[in-house]
Amino acid sequence: MTDTASLPSANALHFPAYIKYLAALVCHSFATQIIVVALGWQVYDITRDPWDLGLIGLSQFLPALCLVLVTGLVADRFNRRLILGLCLAIEVLCAVAFVTFTLSHPTDVTPVFFILIILGVARAFFSPAADALAPNLLPREAIPHGISLNSMTWQVSSITGPVLGGLLYGVSGALAYGVAAGLVGLAAICVVLIGHTQQANRVNETTVHTLLAGFKFIKSEPIVLGAISLDLFAVLLGGATALLPVYARDILQVDELGLGLLRAAPGVGAVAMALWLSKYGIMDHAGKVLFGFVAAFGFFTVVFGVSTWVPLSIFALVMMG
Repeated sequence: MTDTASLPSANALHFPAYIKYLAALVCHSFATQIIVVALGWQVYDITRDPWDLGLIGLSQFLPALCLVLVTGLVADRFNRRLILGLCLAIEVLCAVAFVTFTLSHPTDVTPVFFILIILGVARAFFSPAADALAPNLLPREAIPHGISLNSMTWQVSSITGPVLGGLLYGVSGALAYGVAAGLVGLAAICVVLIGHTQQANRVNETTVHTLLAGFKFIKSEPIVLGAISLDLFAVLLGGATALLPVYARDILQVDELGLGLLRAAPGVGAVAMALWLSKYGIMDHAGKVLFGFVAAFGFFTVVFGVSTWVPLSIFALVMMG
């Protein structure tokens, strides 16, 4: 008979190394949301060109796309804590660069895109290393709780972070980026304080086959391929968040705080649905449910697109989330 008292705790917060890791995630998540809101408003304020808002997203997305076959491999082969520390150091420098850019009273936003590309490279390596580090800090029994805390951290920051970013930018753009730089710096300190971690590195020789193994698996599973493809095209063709500064300023006529509230709205919807699913789940007809909610996502995107009333726009974004 197993002595349950001798088993490791299933509460992830009982492990100091994980607490430091979680603190780093909290700081990094809030900094990310602050920069997103501040940068969107600032760039559109300078150029009044929606095309530049698209370039903001593209500058961050392209590095992740180009490095998709490399970042996971690096997280498997090298020290994940070191990867996080280096990525966070680069992100601090990028945030400081945004402060310098803001204080120069710019009329040209070209430097923003170069900074964002560097930031995108750092975040491309940060995400897989951060996701893979948590299991190195927890016993098997506490991993589920740790994963749920990681998810909750992101959801909370996606709701409160944009509002905080809007408030800070309303005071000063340099202040917003400065606070973000400070938060990323705190995240880096937390990662350093984690200390040495045990990591089972894969020593298999890297080949084209290993790099493409994930794509091969998806191709061999029609259900997975269909679900991913449907979600991908829905988000690519229906995503409205990139244009939120345009809607906030020109259509809904709200200030930086209003933009923060619009940014936070999808997170509210996502958290509400996550809580509902945690209790009830989806047991049957998952495919039909998926189609139904993709259609609902499109419908509320249209509602947001035609709305000129702030409460209705926020409601539509909540439903999209």
